[in-house]
Amino acid sequence: MRVLITGNLGFVGQATQKYFAEKGITSIGYDIMAGCDVRDPEQLDAAVISGKGFGPIDRILHLAAIARFAEADKDPKIAFETNAMGTRNIALIAKKHHIPVVYASTGSTYMPIKEEPPITEEFPVMGNSVYGCSKAVGEKYIETYGAEGFPWMILRYAHLYGKEKRMHGLIGGFMDRIQRGLAPTLYGGKQSNDFTYIEDVAHANYLAITAPWDKWNQSYNIGTGEELTAEQAGVKICKMAKWKGKIEKKGQREVDPGRFVYDMTKANVMLGFYPKYPFEKGLKEMFSDETQKTDTKPKTV
Repeated sequence: MRVLITGNLGFVGQATQKYFAEKGITSIGYDIMAGCDVRDPEQLDAAVISGKGFGPIDRILHLAAIARFAEADKDPKIAFETNAMGTRNIALIAKKHHIPVVYASTGSTYMPIKEEPPITEEFPVMGNSVYGCSKAVGEKYIETYGAEGFPWMILRYAHLYGKEKRMHGLIGGFMDRIQRGLAPTLYGGKQSNDFTYIEDVAHANYLAITAPWDKWNQSYNIGTGEELTAEQAGVKICKMAKWKGKIEKKGQREVDPGRFVYDMTKANVMLGFYPKYPFEKGLKEMFSDETQKTDTKPKTV
C-alpha cells in the first residue's frame, strides 16, 4: 500500500511515518517544508498520480494544516487557505482519482460544547476559533465531495502531546518553569481535557488507513476517554518531574472549555482502537531522556 501523507514533517506526520514503516506501509511525504503545498492543486495532482516516483497512490492521509491557535489567529487568511481550501483540493483530487482519504481533524471543531460531555461523534461541529472553524469547513468538503466519489474517514484528535511537543501547552508550560527552578503556573484548574499520546495517534492513523470498507464514510473521536482536570494533570507532571515546590495559580483562560473528554465507544467498536498510553505512562515516555537531569529544587529569591 502506498499512502500519501500531507504534513509528514509535522508532529503527527513524523510519528505516523515511523509507525507505518514498522508496519510495512510505504508512505510518501508531501509537506510545505519540502516545497509541497496543498494549496497548489496542480502540484498535488501530479504527486497523487506519480506517487513521487513510487507509483500511483492508494490512500491519502491528510495531516497538513496550520495547527496552532496562535498561528491561525495571527494570519486567518493563510489558515483558511491551508486548512479549508487545501482540504478542498485534497477532496477534489481524491474524487477525480477515486482515492480514499483519511482527514485529520480536531476536537476543536466541537467548540463551543453545548451538551454535557463525554463528547460523542453526534455532538454539533462548528468551531469557535479561527483554527477550529477552518478545520470544520475542511470536514464539510471531505464529506460533500466524498459522497460524490471516494471513501472518506474523519479523525477528530483530542489534546495531543509527545516528545516533539514538549515545550507547548500545559505540559510544556509546567516543565519550562520547573526546569528553571520556578513554580509552575496553573490557569484555572477545574477545566478538564483528554490528553492523548502521539504513539496512540499514529496507531489510530494506521487502523484508519487499513480499515475494511464498512468502517469508512464515518467520523471518529481519537482520544483516551480519560478525563483529567488541569489541576490533576499539573500534579502528575510535578510528580513525574519530582517537583517539591508550590504551584502558582491564576484565573482560567476564556479559551479553555469547562470539560473536554471523549466517549471512545465508536472508535473502540468500529476501528478496534484502544489507547495504550494513559496520561502518567505517556508523560514518563515523553520525558524518559530528561527526568534524570531535571533540576527540580525551587529557586530561592
